[in-house]
Parts: sequence; structure tokens; C-alpha cells
Amino acid sequence: MSDIKALLEKRKEMRRRRPSFMRKDVYKKSRLGSSWRKPRGLDNKQRLCKKGPAKKIGNGYRAPREVRGLHKSGLVPIMISNVEQLNSLTKEQGAIISAKVGNRKRQAIIAEVKKKGIALLNLDADETAEKIQTELKQRQELKRKRLTEQTEKKKSIEEKVKKEEAKKEEIKKEEKKEELKKEEAEMSDDEKKKKQEKEEKDKLLTKRE
Repeated sequence: MSDIKALLEKRKEMRRRRPSFMRKDVYKKSRLGSSWRKPRGLDNKQRLCKKGPAKKIGNGYRAPREVRGLHKSGLVPIMISNVEQLNSLTKEQGAIISAKVGNRKRQAIIAEVKKKGIALLNLDADETAEKIQTELKQRQELKRKRLTEQTEKKKSIEEKVKKEEAKKEEIKKEEKKEELKKEEAEMSDDEKKKKQEKEEKDKLLTKRE
């Protein structure tokens, strides 16, 4: 283990010293970007490793073989996207939760990691759990607000419909009254007398009942 720690420190130092490998003529043509291409010209100074041009990629810049692919903690990083994959991890391996995993599944994975004492390499377990809880609470509050707004809108719409129906009924009643008034105005004196007699008879009958 002490050897691995020393090698990790050596890798860290090598990374610090490693130059940024620039492609030939990148400063002339910006479209070349940061991608690397092997220099192939016959008199290419970069290919010949002359003093002036940018450094060429070589095996000497590589990390020690025993430490290649290891996390800075010395564990082998393994991508995890569900709780079942945690069962296959050993003590020499550490978990990296995939970025594609949702909050609820992530929360379950973090809880299982804490139970089993597995190392999480890309997240702080406590901070992420708190963040997820706060986000879930905020979502629940937003859902409640939306539901209340929807119910209030429905109520307001129903009240408007009722008011409109009441207005329509009042208008119909007024129209009927106007029609009756017109009929009475058009009726002769004999017809009016007959109508009054009918109404009086109806009143008497209702009283007897």
C-alpha cells in the first residue's frame, strides 16, 4: 500500500510537470483546435524533437503502470447506475455514480453505500443526500401550488358559468313578462274580463284544495 501511495504521488508530480501537447501550426490556424496529430514532415522540427517547437507526445510522460486507471485515493473506480451493482464491489474498488441516474435512485444508492461502507469517489454522500431532499421538497411544494391554482381556476370558471346561467334565466323571465304585456295590450275588453274570471276561479279552486 505504501508503494501505491508513493506511485500516486509520483503520478501527481508527473502530471504537474507534463507540458500541454500542441499540434503543429495551431497558433497559425485556430480551426485545428487542441486535437493532436503526429508530426510527419521530413524537416519537421517537432518530429525531430528540436529545442524550439512544442513537445511531442511520448511514452516517457505516462504514469507508472501499477497506478494507471486508479483514482487519487488508490481505489479502482467503477461506474454504478443501480443498487444491485454495489453487491459486486470489493474493498479495492470505489463507486462512481453515473450522471444519468435520477435523484431518487441516487438517494437509494447513497443510502446503500453508507450501510456497506463503500467509498464514493465522485460525490460527497451527506451533501448530495441533503440537496436531493431539498429538491424533492421544492418539487412537492410546486405540485401543491399548481393543484391549488387549478382548483381555484375551476371554481372561478364554475362561478362564472352559474352567473351567466342566472343572467340568461332573468332575461328569459323579462322577455316572457314583456310578451304577456304585449298580449294584454292587444286583447280586447271582453277577453280581459274572461281572463280575470278564470284567474279568480283558479284562486278559489286552490283555496278549496
